[in-house]
Amino acid sequence: MVIDDVDIMTAAGILAWVDPGLTLVDRMLGPSVMLHTARFVLADPPRRRQSLYPVFTPRLQHGDTDIREVQARLHACRHEPHSVEHLAPTAAMHPRTFLRRFKEATGVTVTEYIQAACIAKARELLELTNEPVAQISRSVGYPDVSNFRRLFQRATGVTPSEYRSRFGIAARGSRQEDLSMGQPARIRSTPSR
Repeated sequence: MVIDDVDIMTAAGILAWVDPGLTLVDRMLGPSVMLHTARFVLADPPRRRQSLYPVFTPRLQHGDTDIREVQARLHACRHEPHSVEHLAPTAAMHPRTFLRRFKEATGVTVTEYIQAACIAKARELLELTNEPVAQISRSVGYPDVSNFRRLFQRATGVTPSEYRSRFGIAARGSRQEDLSMGQPARIRSTPSR
């Protein structure tokens, strides 16, 4: 993330120097040279979306044991559909009381929490497995794949397939295995004496 105020430029993040460096290249040599430089140093162009990087960390140290039990259930049974009408009795509360206490405890609404937890699990599955997007969608509680794709893109800024191609290590591993299997074994000969 670059903040460029003409004569003052700053960036945030562990590799923050890359963004202002590429921004300066863009300013002095143009966007074409900047994009070429970014590809050369294997970096994304500046002003990329930060929505790809945050991690969902649920607030659990809030002191409301009833809400914490509901949170545990949500994480344990993520693939099941959840509604306020179903969750409120689990916490032995009226739905309106449950909604209020859940937001007070977690800082977000029940719907926002469920979606964030599902998207976090989907991101993990996209990174670590080769499961099809439709299967991942169902496993995180979204039987409607198009709805899942839309929510995922709204949360991360990219489609599930784009996310996997960028961050998926399982896909990279299988591609490397395929490449190594397709290459003939190298035989090293030593000269005879």
